[in-house]
Amino acid sequence: MNRGTTNRRTSRARRVLVRLLAAGGLGAVLLYTWGQWESRSGGLMLVADLLNQPEALLGGALAALIAAAWLGDLRTAVRTATRSVTVTAGVVFLLGVLAVHKVSAAETRSREDAPAGAERSLVVVHLSYAAGPGVGERWQVLLETGAGWSARRWSLADVGGGPDGARLVGASWTGRSQVTVVTDSYRRVFNLDQDSGEPVEAR
Repeated sequence: MNRGTTNRRTSRARRVLVRLLAAGGLGAVLLYTWGQWESRSGGLMLVADLLNQPEALLGGALAALIAAAWLGDLRTAVRTATRSVTVTAGVVFLLGVLAVHKVSAAETRSREDAPAGAERSLVVVHLSYAAGPGVGERWQVLLETGAGWSARRWSLADVGGGPDGARLVGASWTGRSQVTVVTDSYRRVFNLDQDSGEPVEAR
């Protein structure tokens, strides 16, 4: 086998690897985007929990794209890598800030299943921040409906976490298909749709 044939095979293998790395990086970004979308109120709970992982998916995507840039055309590798490193530095900085904020919060959860054993649960997440001016405590009131891959998570209230010092007084089932959320500034009642379980605020 002559050197020219070997070089052509090596070049072909490198191009295939570059395409795989680029496709893997873009795929990771798309998966994270899907996870972000399902993290909205009423989104698919398991998809959000599995794919809304910026550290793993975005970090992996950036690593794959930088590797693809270096293995690609050597004449443009330095320029592409420089841009990628700049973007990476910005994203890593942002993720670092978010991670520090997340780690600094002590989290507790309480769960109350719906009356009559329906596949619906009221979840209250209490976040207590050890430091941070004007942050204090935060409560998230969530409703989880369904089971398995079709389970959905709805956001009923997000209380506190700011300089106003708002506090959650209580969140509970006040009927077979009704949830009441009470804070120190308001009282909200949600009626659940019998079929979908979607909460609709009573007026």
